[in-house]
Amino acid sequence: MKRRLQNKIAESSATLPTACVLTTLLWWMPQGTDPLMSLFGWLTCALTAYIVLETTAKQALLRARSRIISSLFLLLMAVSSFLHPINTGSLCQLCLAISIYYVLQTYDHPHPEAHTFHTFLFLAIGSLFWAPLLLLSPVMLWNQGVYLRSLSWSGLSASLIALLAPYVLWTTTIVGGATASLFIDSEIGAPLFSVTTFAPLLHHAAAIIEPFREPFTWQWEMENHRAETATFGITMLLSLTGFIHYLRKSYDDKIRVRMCHYTFLTLQVILLAWLVAQPAHFPDLYPLWLLTVVPAAGHFIALTHTWLSNIWFVILTLLLIAVGAITLMVL
Repeated sequence: MKRRLQNKIAESSATLPTACVLTTLLWWMPQGTDPLMSLFGWLTCALTAYIVLETTAKQALLRARSRIISSLFLLLMAVSSFLHPINTGSLCQLCLAISIYYVLQTYDHPHPEAHTFHTFLFLAIGSLFWAPLLLLSPVMLWNQGVYLRSLSWSGLSASLIALLAPYVLWTTTIVGGATASLFIDSEIGAPLFSVTTFAPLLHHAAAIIEPFREPFTWQWEMENHRAETATFGITMLLSLTGFIHYLRKSYDDKIRVRMCHYTFLTLQVILLAWLVAQPAHFPDLYPLWLLTVVPAAGHFIALTHTWLSNIWFVILTLLLIAVGAITLMVL
């Protein structure tokens, strides 16, 4: 088939370096934030992009030699100026990227328990930054059981141990700190271990189910969140484009690749529903959703060859540039 503009860009060796340069330039535009926080945010974004690149290559998510998925991720992060300073959403995004990297490796693996352990360990580590992230663990189990077909009783045990490990270490730290304070201050009058001692851990554990206790609201003040609304809009267009395209064209891929994409699509739908139902959690949920949108969107850009898809690609590119301009205007 005739290679069109979108395919030339997707398969060009200059696409990823160009995306890196553009992202860095936009990242360091004057934003009125602490430069150190922006530096940490830039490093976190770079590490996440590398994980996305490795995942794409290791699982062969595209049937062409292309770096469009990681490039698209970088460009979406670049126009999301509210994500430039390091924040809990960026850290959770990194943890989810690593978790997905490991869960996809469980497919057709003779002994997937180690990868399963790492999958849920990084979900648990991410939940230390934002407790409700732990709610994605049933979704990961679903993906392992239904799509990746790598869930077993031993794997289930490994996932449970991994989810508990960071919290066990936290509890050990609390106990060790309380014991040390007893030796340092021998006249301490309060009980060594009390509800007050474990208050931070208990409060964090309660925060895991906090979204279920919050009212579901559809209110979103667009005037006060102009940059967020613009980036949500372009990401939604990419999400719908990639989702519809992949459901129509998935039969062209091998079974393994289809199962990997279905894992991303399942997370994408769950996170979008959560984001729409509770936009108050936008800073934490949007980076996670963005991460799951780019594989199918990249698949559309790299592997469609029609004139209509080429026009739609040009429109999306112009909209992405417009979103970047909007986010710069509100800085």
